[in-house]
Amino acid sequence: MRVEPGKTVCLEYVLSLVDGTVIDSTEGSGLWTYVHGETRMPPGLASGVEGLGVGDHARLELAPDEAFGPVDPAAFQDIPKELVPATALQVGLTGELPGPGGSLIPFKIHAIHEETVTLDLNHPLAGRDVIFDIWVRHIQS
Repeated sequence: MRVEPGKTVCLEYVLSLVDGTVIDSTEGSGLWTYVHGETRMPPGLASGVEGLGVGDHARLELAPDEAFGPVDPAAFQDIPKELVPATALQVGLTGELPGPGGSLIPFKIHAIHEETVTLDLNHPLAGRDVIFDIWVRHIQS
């Protein structure tokens, strides 16, 4: 059986930057299970897994367009400074804001101005080349 749309797939993976810094992995947390073609994921990961079988390994070196996208200048938003607790006014501070449908939107404080704070709402890995090492462990119809 091969990975194709509609199949339930169980993977082990390690996500890292090109310098070797590990960003995320399934180590210690078990397998990642998803429905291929229905679960939102980076396009390069989806296409890189397609056609693999149980036991296969792939190392996917993905450019931003294939991974988490380029940095979008429109994703920088200014909010009134008084909406941010004084203890959180720190460039580089990260957090999450409530989004539509109960989702969470990650942010990073990009700049602090006299009356506003600029938030970067891009994905934390936007604009970065990444590497996915994946191992297919199970496929089910």
